[in-house]
Amino acid sequence: MGNQLRRSETDRVLAGVAGGVAQRFGISSTLVRLAWVLSVFFGGLGILVYLILWIVLPKGSTHIPAIRIAEERYARGEISATELERIRSDLQAAR
Repeated sequence: MGNQLRRSETDRVLAGVAGGVAQRFGISSTLVRLAWVLSVFFGGLGILVYLILWIVLPKGSTHIPAIRIAEERYARGEISATELERIRSDLQAAR
């Protein structure tokens, strides 16, 4: 399920398509949304592609991966870089 393209339930503005694409390819959802907006103005296919993906893509799960929670805690200064790396290595070992 991790590598499948799905609509995001946690990173969504409209239907979660841009968030899902961003999660799948490891890029910023803001960049994906910007690309869609630009494609609407410069080609018009952005709306059609978005609608097709909205219909075709299944919804993703609503759980937030543990590494994301740890990264958010690190960004807020709640855990150190050492603790973040330990969590990452523990999660990699558990796979």
